[in-house]
Amino acid sequence: MSDMFDAKIALFHQHAESKEEALKMLADELINCGVAKDTFYNGIIEREKVFATGLTLNNMCVAIPHTDPEHVNRTQMAFMSLDTPVEFVEMGSDDKKIPVTMMFMMALKEAHQQLDMLMKLMDIFQNDELMEKFKNVDNYEDYYALIEEAGLNIEG
Repeated sequence: MSDMFDAKIALFHQHAESKEEALKMLADELINCGVAKDTFYNGIIEREKVFATGLTLNNMCVAIPHTDPEHVNRTQMAFMSLDTPVEFVEMGSDDKKIPVTMMFMMALKEAHQQLDMLMKLMDIFQNDELMEKFKNVDNYEDYYALIEEAGLNIEG
């Protein structure tokens, strides 16, 4: 498994009352594993205000929250699925809200990694069958099999 997934940060079928609560749950996992600094959550929130990360796909909505490398100790990808959607602002919009059921949170130590990771994620997001598998996965073993199937097992 590549180092982008070595901390094994994935939360399945969680419940959050808001986008902020969902972001905090996943950011706390990254902070607790030493991947991100204590400033990571605030960095995510501030970036969301300026550059929304919600995406509408064919059959669902996802978010790809991330922040600046200064809030990150080492590169890592974290995943969360939600049983009940939370509202994110859609990317490229100032105020259009969309119901997000999955988050792929990126903690990137190097700014240049963002484009590579976003391109990989966009390929996955276009695959409805694979996205449905991510939505329904409920354990680490199956999640990491999906990471392999999706071709996300790249080095950070």
